Amino acid sequence: MNTRKSVNLGFLMAVGILLQLIESFVPIVMIVPGFKIGLANLASLFALMIYDKKSMWIVGIGRIFLSALLQGTLFSVAFWLSLSGGLLSLIAMSIAADVKVFSIYGISILGAAFHSVGQVIAVTWIYQQYFMQLFLPILLALSIVSGLVVAILSQKMLDRLKGRIIS
Repeated sequence: MNTRKSVNLGFLMAVGILLQLIESFVPIVMIVPGFKIGLANLASLFALMIYDKKSMWIVGIGRIFLSALLQGTLFSVAFWLSLSGGLLSLIAMSIAADVKVFSIYGISILGAAFHSVGQVIAVTWIYQQYFMQLFLPILLALSIVSGLVVAILSQKMLDRLKGRIIS
């Protein structure tokens, strides 16, 4: 990995951390407790589209750990929920990128949906509260909306920065 790519990935990670911190201060009153749009996933999706899967994993996992460290929630329940959703999301987006059938919109929606699935699995396992699985259909419907928002914003960033980012 060259220096320019390392710096760009560092900036993407910083943007993801900033978006996650900002989004944690904005309360969204929804039917499902704890739902967020997931704007921090812009950084991971953007890294996948500009570079490759390895870059997406570096930005995604780095963002999760560093933002938890900055918020003081490292190894808390919130961290494990974020990590479980993030890992499942990154796996789904990696597979979708390999298949080469999905556009940026499909990859983003899959990532958002599997993030919700990962969090529901984790909260069910941590608290042994199986009723939390009842929220999954609502979360999956909301994932379509949040995945589309993240994909639209990522596509706009890609269009604006076309030819300016060199790997």
